[in-house]
Amino acid sequence: MFRSLVSAVCIAAIAGCATPAAVAPGTPESQLRAQFGRPAAEHALEGGAKRLEYPMGPFQQTKFMVDVDATGRVQRVEQVLTAEKFARLRIGIDDRAVVRREFGIPLYERPFPLAGLTAWMYPYKENGVWDSEMAVYFDKDGIVRKVESGPDPRFIRNGPDRDRSR
Repeated sequence: MFRSLVSAVCIAAIAGCATPAAVAPGTPESQLRAQFGRPAAEHALEGGAKRLEYPMGPFQQTKFMVDVDATGRVQRVEQVLTAEKFARLRIGIDDRAVVRREFGIPLYERPFPLAGLTAWMYPYKENGVWDSEMAVYFDKDGIVRKVESGPDPRFIRNGPDRDRSR
């Protein structure tokens, strides 16, 4: 039993190091890609720079954005699925392109036709603990109209996705 626990802790520690967060500024993009593979998406930035999107984990509650300059060197690595980062969205100003560049591909999209809105849903760990989901709502013109957080329905025992045969 003790050996199993020690093994599990060691595996978790090693897995924790296997994220782009450990990549130092100045690292060549080729080395980043060799270690973490092809990004889920690339976003163009000013001056020939780009942002590489790396979702992590089985529930995609962590997403690293890696900024690479025009010379192909890592400049910055940031875990973007946080309440603090979502709070920076500007209601009535930011649009789909800004949200996509800052937070990447949403897990899914949910239409709200009666309200005339569409929400992009991003799962995340609120305060590093609670399984949550951030909804970023856009109007028909693609402008952010509201942002709200709630429990991730995938983790609610008796939620809408439960097996009703029990």
